[in-house]
Amino acid sequence: MNKATIETDAELLIRIGKDDQIAFEELYRRYWRRCYLQVVRRSGNETLAEDITQNVFVSLWEKRKSLRIEHVGAYLFSAVRFRFITYLKSQLHEEAYALHLLRKERDPHNPVEASMRIKELNEAIEKGVAMMPPKTKTIYTLSRTEYYSVKEIAHKLNLSEKAVEYHITQSLKTLRIALKDFLAVLFLLQEFF
Repeated sequence: MNKATIETDAELLIRIGKDDQIAFEELYRRYWRRCYLQVVRRSGNETLAEDITQNVFVSLWEKRKSLRIEHVGAYLFSAVRFRFITYLKSQLHEEAYALHLLRKERDPHNPVEASMRIKELNEAIEKGVAMMPPKTKTIYTLSRTEYYSVKEIAHKLNLSEKAVEYHITQSLKTLRIALKDFLAVLFLLQEFF
């Protein structure tokens, strides 16, 4: 390929169908980051985004001879979205199964077990808060522990309300990641109280 000539996606797909790894690498360079960012924006999980994006490109290479793609960008973005949805569904099934096991093991007359679960949950929350950047941690603490409103936090820290909302959203994303293993426990705790 002449360096001055930029091939279209369609031309690259034709070459990929003929086992051209250089064409595949070019297509990968064009679309990998956008596919990756699509998952990061939805999940907040960079490792998951890397895995899903990588799997989509591996699948594209493996099926290169049989795929009929008109718009490679639309195809890749749809494939990434589909894999992310499939991942979310599998997580829901795993959490439902974990909840089932917890209910099965739980003795309704055992407050020690409930206390132990609450302690584990509190430790996980503390670890999640510790992972936050300092400003986000401060805003989270003011919002969730000291019950300040967004407006009060903005005034107290001399920030815009939008900035405060951003930090609260970031703190909740961090906690969601830190507490993913405790989702079933949260459902269980609701039954105790």
